[in-house]
Amino acid sequence: MISETDDGPPVSAFERGRRGARDRLQPALLDRLTDAAPHERAEAPPARWIDERRLRAAVLRDLGWLFNCANLQDAIDGAAHPEAANSVINYGMRALAGMHMSGIDLAGLEAWVREAIVRFEPRFLPGSIDVRCVTDPRAMHHQNRLTLEIHATLWSVPYPLEILLLSDLDLESGVVSLRERGSVAHG
Repeated sequence: MISETDDGPPVSAFERGRRGARDRLQPALLDRLTDAAPHERAEAPPARWIDERRLRAAVLRDLGWLFNCANLQDAIDGAAHPEAANSVINYGMRALAGMHMSGIDLAGLEAWVREAIVRFEPRFLPGSIDVRCVTDPRAMHHQNRLTLEIHATLWSVPYPLEILLLSDLDLESGVVSLRERGSVAHG
């Protein structure tokens, strides 16, 4: 059977089915390699594809891991070893545990967070990532906690997804928690 499409020449039902399968979102490589049902011989079809809700949850989980891992930024000479500085050896964020609010360059922190996301989270469109410190300046003297707002676009089919995250960084413990629109996920 041949039919017209909204965006081009007639296509067969076979081609429409093939396009649909090609356009489905696959889980991240780690999720595909992790066997959630080791007793089953084959994966169930729903496990091979993810929807918007599962994509958002996976990205939130993976950003939690990224933000709660201290990188080796201070131990790697980036000028002498740029490949190492830009590799998974340097996965994570700069360690901020034990720092005081007054000792943190907020613009620098925003840039570090954005750089870590661009480097290690390929599901975001790099040009869409905006990171801002939204901690109330009056609270900065009473709490040792920073809040960052991360607004970005996730690559997705059939259209990109906007995402707005709030990241709370406890400077005493170094623990980062993330939430999207009121829900909380800890890394």
